[in-house]
Amino acid sequence: MGEGRVESNGIEIWYEDFGDPSNPTVLLIMGAIAQAISWPLDLIEPIVDAGYHVVRFDNRDIGLSTWIDDFQANPYTLDDMAADAAGLMDALKIERAHVIGASMGGMIAQLIAINYADRVLSLTSWMSTYWMADPDVPAMTDEVQAVVMKLLSPPETREEIIESNMTVWRTLAGSRFPFDEEAMRAREEAAVDRGHNPRNRHSLTTMQAPSRLDALRKLDIPTLVIHGDEDPIFNYCHGVICAKVIPGAKLYIQKGVGHEVPLGILPETVQVILEHIGSVK
Repeated sequence: MGEGRVESNGIEIWYEDFGDPSNPTVLLIMGAIAQAISWPLDLIEPIVDAGYHVVRFDNRDIGLSTWIDDFQANPYTLDDMAADAAGLMDALKIERAHVIGASMGGMIAQLIAINYADRVLSLTSWMSTYWMADPDVPAMTDEVQAVVMKLLSPPETREEIIESNMTVWRTLAGSRFPFDEEAMRAREEAAVDRGHNPRNRHSLTTMQAPSRLDALRKLDIPTLVIHGDEDPIFNYCHGVICAKVIPGAKLYIQKGVGHEVPLGILPETVQVILEHIGSVK
């Protein structure tokens, strides 16, 4: 295992890798306002044990990667964040990778597949969407919308940030697994102490992103779509539509799961992922 920072697309990206770099690479892309450490080792370790090299990294504007001090003066898009990931692959001399993205990370992963198709062995779009603003799918409830909007103007103190984030994760959890208060609080405390950026603009960037439907219809990349059927941010219809429009895509619906990666679902999910990436020749 190693970690470091590399220059990519005019900024610096922090990364951590696991396993033998000579093995096929799995690139993990996390969602809005979340750091690389949100990818649990319970997911990473069995993928490494199956013979893969795994890389996780902090997106721009969070964690140990470059923060954008003035978003109005230096705005960025999901395409820029996809270019960040491609630049990281260049710096690490990774020619092609199995790309897995969760939530906003799924949107970025889709754009890597669209913009850099020759770099992608397979795509996994997890609890994500082709377009956040589609008026034809069920919208977030007022309660969830209020929680999401708070992310645009988070509190400043450590304790307030942690409590605010805990409220978010409780709201987004599904019914199948008990909410793990202790583990989630420990993760949020570690994230705030490690590199929480209160002026992060990931949420605004995702809201402003245009539809990718037309481009996804043209993909020729083995694709897996993972979605919880109790996801309160992106109704599971988002996942169903993604799987429908991407040629040959497989759909794995996680029963009783919200907008989350509960540890209890990981053995089942890892098996599905390994079957997917293992089928790529």
